[in-house]
Amino acid sequence: MDRHHSGGGSTPEYRLSRDSVREVAERTPPPRSEPRFLSTDHLSTEAAAAYVDGCLPPAGQVRADAHLGLCPQCRREVTEQQDARRALRGSGPIHMPGDLRERLRLLGEGGDPELPQAPVPPSGNRWSRLLRRLRSLGR
Repeated sequence: MDRHHSGGGSTPEYRLSRDSVREVAERTPPPRSEPRFLSTDHLSTEAAAAYVDGCLPPAGQVRADAHLGLCPQCRREVTEQQDARRALRGSGPIHMPGDLRERLRLLGEGGDPELPQAPVPPSGNRWSRLLRRLRSLGR
C-alpha cells in the first residue's frame, strides 16, 4: 500500500498498489444478481399479517417497506396474507353448532352430566376432533 500526501491537507491519502488491487480483485466474488437475506431478515408470517392489517409500529413499517422492496419471497408472503384476509372477510359469519357452543359454555362451569352426547361429525372434521377431545376429558 502506498502512502501519498494530498495537496493542501496534512492527512495522508492511502492508495492500493497495482499488485494489491489485483489481489483484492481476484479474491472478491462477482456481484450478486439479487440480494440474499438471512432467515432472520425475512418477515415472519405474523409480521406479514400485521403489515397487511396495518398494525406494525412505525419502525417496523419502515423496515418491512424497505425489505419488501428487495425481497420477492416476502412480497409473495404479503400477497398470500392479503388473499387470506380477503377470503376471510368475504366468507360471511362463522356458524358453530348450538350443541357444541353449549358444551363449551359448560366447560367453564364444571360440565353437566345430564347433557346428552352430541353425535360426532365425520372424523376429518375439526369439530369432531374437538368433541372427541372433550369426551376423553370426561366432559
